[in-house]
Amino acid sequence: MKILIAFHDLMDLGGIINNQEDLYAGFQELGHEVDVVKLVWKITHNGRGPNSYDGLEKGKQGFWMNQRKGWVWPNKNVIPYKGARNLQRWKDTAIKYDLIIWQIPVPSKNKKNRGNSEWLELYNVPVKQIAYVHDGNFPARYPWLYAVRHHLVGIGATHPCGYHSLANIDIPRALFFTSQADQDKRHGPKFRDREKGWFSLQTFKGWKHVDDLIRAVPHMKACQTMVIAGGGIQWYYMNSDDKVKPEYLDENGDKIWDKAIEAGLEYLGYIQNAEREMCLDNTRFLIDPSWSKKFGAYGDHPNRVSIDALINGAIPIARDQGIAGPEGGDGEFFKAGKNFVMVPWNAAPLEFAEIVDDTMNMGENTFNDMLEEGRKIARLWDNRVVAQHFIDMAEGRPSGVYKKERDIGQFSQELADKSNQYMEEFFNA
Repeated sequence: MKILIAFHDLMDLGGIINNQEDLYAGFQELGHEVDVVKLVWKITHNGRGPNSYDGLEKGKQGFWMNQRKGWVWPNKNVIPYKGARNLQRWKDTAIKYDLIIWQIPVPSKNKKNRGNSEWLELYNVPVKQIAYVHDGNFPARYPWLYAVRHHLVGIGATHPCGYHSLANIDIPRALFFTSQADQDKRHGPKFRDREKGWFSLQTFKGWKHVDDLIRAVPHMKACQTMVIAGGGIQWYYMNSDDKVKPEYLDENGDKIWDKAIEAGLEYLGYIQNAEREMCLDNTRFLIDPSWSKKFGAYGDHPNRVSIDALINGAIPIARDQGIAGPEGGDGEFFKAGKNFVMVPWNAAPLEFAEIVDDTMNMGENTFNDMLEEGRKIARLWDNRVVAQHFIDMAEGRPSGVYKKERDIGQFSQELADKSNQYMEEFFNA
């Protein structure tokens, strides 16, 4: 099959970057031909490469990239679509493919897209198309997906939260998970060869609740190593010289970040894939502090880093209303005490720290049992398995983890009205 993966512009790609790299590889490993493009609402595009390639690495699809900004897009892979002539060029390109995957389902509501109704025509091509949903925000943040749903053969979601958020759109849906490559090659060292500590890695934004972890660090006593990587808006709010938000100061008016560093936290900033692998190989545990009541109400929201941890031989320490949707941690796939260690979503800093300290004393047999249980479900994230889900959906077969025969959501007049409102008031359609 000849497949085109299309991107709309989006800030803070986060885990979508590695998902895309591994999905691309998964299709190739299954013998499919894959191209990747970015669509921009411009008349012309003539982008310049970076002044320096320091801090960049070559990705699996051949683009230079890093974990902070994503890809340096070659000009030939960027398609401007403003105006009738550009839209026709896009259509002439699109009809050469058997399947289009919208890695970003629809354009975002940012100022660059105000008045942009031309994006609707991008989907008006006689090619099978699938949207890929990476969060549980569809009903609240991009209901205008309704405007193009009749062009789609289905929607794949990367976790149960995203899947259940699609209950009110009347097209086929499936749970695909996010692609993870090379699972058979990434086992990592055994328990005794790992440090008695933890690693944490994410984009620092509100619902990731990195500040919960930072506040707990000074109370931790049993960790030989405490390492954190990544960055984002919340990191700046915690570290700014003159704009630290009050909630990121302790009772004495000191920065909670500074207190964590003084207590032994090591900060790596943004790192590349090889360094991530090394960090996960060196430690016994990964901490994912994220949780969201909104997302948790839909279902489990495991982040990619927890699957990375299991594949590399580290156990996630994570939250209910996060990796497991329900309070108490009894999720569809992740279950507290079975394949992850739970810190309650509302744990105070001292409780958070005490749970982490207790976890550091986990015995080897318990560790190995929990890791084995986690690795069983991690196979559902295999990039070839995920790639095949797309092929099955495109060809009309039961697809995804649930493999339901007819897995179609319900029409929602409320969401249709919301979509029409945004299309009229923002996109000027």
